[in-house]
Amino acid sequence: MNEALPTLPDLDALRAAGAARVDAVGWHYIETLAERTQAQSGQARLLLQAKLQETLQKFDARMNTAAEPQAAPAPVPSPLATLLQDMGPKSAPQAAGKAQVWQTENPRIQQFRKQLSKISVQKQVTQAIAQAPQNAGPINSHMLVLRSLGLMRDISPDYLNRFMAHVDTLLCLDEADKGKVTPKKAASAAKTRS
Repeated sequence: MNEALPTLPDLDALRAAGAARVDAVGWHYIETLAERTQAQSGQARLLLQAKLQETLQKFDARMNTAAEPQAAPAPVPSPLATLLQDMGPKSAPQAAGKAQVWQTENPRIQQFRKQLSKISVQKQVTQAIAQAPQNAGPINSHMLVLRSLGLMRDISPDYLNRFMAHVDTLLCLDEADKGKVTPKKAASAAKTRS
């Protein structure tokens, strides 16, 4: 019943094989148990020796499974990635325009976008009417535009949404055109100064 205690060279061999990298805490436990076993005598040494042998066998089995190359498990997508995949287009064409993306988009998202744009247009019209000039005459162009937007909002909200989309596009084009015109004017002004 007197089993041989693992010698320090056996522990050194395990240490060199990278036992601490496999399980640092488990390896520290084994080293501490080996030191205590050597410090004891009698029945306590036999009990510690049996425990050390059992622990070494379990640790050796873990090292062997860690050394075997394992096939990497397929990554499980996060819930957010799954949601984005469900919300996105079902087949992503390479050169898809905005209209094509909207057609393949989830109907709930389309409905939400439309509702959000309607709310935005309503808010813009309400703010514009609130900022109307106080003492404008009946044929003031600003007041005429505001009245027509208010009537459009009441009579045909869908037409108002389309109209505002066109107006926004025209404003963007106008701002882009202004950016191109100013360098030419600056150059002509520099020529006249010379």
